[in-house]
Amino acid sequence: MPFRLTVLVYFGTYAVANVSEVALDEYRVPDELQRKKVKVGAASLANVSLLMWRDAKFAREFSSTGAKFFKPTPIRTLALFGVRDMTTMVATFYGAPEAAKYLYKEHHFNQEFAEISTALTIPVLSQFLTAPLHVYAMDYFNRQRARPAERLALVSSQYGKVALARGLRILPAFGLGSYSNNKFREAFIKQPMLETVPERIIRRATIAVSKFGRKGTVDK
Repeated sequence: MPFRLTVLVYFGTYAVANVSEVALDEYRVPDELQRKKVKVGAASLANVSLLMWRDAKFAREFSSTGAKFFKPTPIRTLALFGVRDMTTMVATFYGAPEAAKYLYKEHHFNQEFAEISTALTIPVLSQFLTAPLHVYAMDYFNRQRARPAERLALVSSQYGKVALARGLRILPAFGLGSYSNNKFREAFIKQPMLETVPERIIRRATIAVSKFGRKGTVDK
């Protein structure tokens, strides 16, 4: 079950991001910054919500195997998890594309190389920023009355391995996954000149019919 739930979290996040892209195209929103804000917001909301749902499922599984009570998650822990996950979404859906664009336009990197290198590195590097939040959130869940010095000591001791572990976990999900999703979106969703979906269907059908007509004329 944990694997299936995790797959659902990532699938749902990308699905919402892609649906938001379609909606932006449908409403002909040309401003790139506005598009990124909407997309990051939608993906963040989906990701955080799905993670909370997944964690609730895990909690129910745990409580059904012998736990006598379910410990509610403190608001501070949830808030820190939310900031952690939103940072990952910003890095994935905004930071990586912007970094790729910068490398391509300002330093004349190969576009494919710029896109895949930033997609693989930016989300992973963001985990080194959010690892302290993750450690603190988990520690607060377990020890709400711990002293600041104790929390700082725990964060310092756990930082390296938590950052590395989260980076390795994020790499396939939001590194390779993000790059693959971008290519999927370019091939099947992203519309040239901000066409609406019906307009794109009509345009492609017209091209196909014209090609078929020309082929028939040549055959004659």
